Amino acid sequence: MKLILKSMGISFKSGIGLLALCLILTVNIAQAEPAPEVVIETTVQKVLNEFVSERESLETDKRRLYKLVDELASPLFDFHYVSKLVLAKNWKTASEQQRADFAQEFRKLLVITYATALFQYTGEEKMTFEGTEIKERKGVLFAKVDSQVILGEGAPIPVEYALIQNAAKEWKIYNLTVGSLNMALNYRKVIQSSIRSSSLDDVIASMKENNNKNY
Repeated sequence: MKLILKSMGISFKSGIGLLALCLILTVNIAQAEPAPEVVIETTVQKVLNEFVSERESLETDKRRLYKLVDELASPLFDFHYVSKLVLAKNWKTASEQQRADFAQEFRKLLVITYATALFQYTGEEKMTFEGTEIKERKGVLFAKVDSQVILGEGAPIPVEYALIQNAAKEWKIYNLTVGSLNMALNYRKVIQSSIRSSSLDDVIASMKENNNKNY
């Protein structure tokens, strides 16, 4: 199980790093109105300025770094919905406690990933928005925001944000696709493989052990 979790950070390391960087570039989307891309575009610079101003001290203080990322990034997500997607069929058989524990450890895992990815930011990255599509399904609003990230002189990389609107009318991210890398599907493959080889309780325990070593 530990080896499987370790491979999760290595086998598609570069892709996850880019994925995490794109999420960091959208840190205040949680307060989005019906046009999420407007809020993304207007808050990106504010968030990055905050990180850049503290970058030197954050490099030597991981606890402070993780706290900062947790405060900025966690409000972006509907971790309950993300966990449901990642656990797939195992979500139906999981107890409420297992669901809560998995969501908590998965949040910490993402925080660690994003905190590391922050230092990939050079100031040369640019983001453009191609359009937003909002649909209603069973009384719930879902949004898809298409964008592109330009890294240096390279070709633009397509980035698609999937969001759900909660009862408070806040938009929350539940998935992100960077190029061909789908966050929920990639984590689902790794987690499902781990559950099949052990159990959901073992997966949660292993995630907690690894998170506690780094968090």
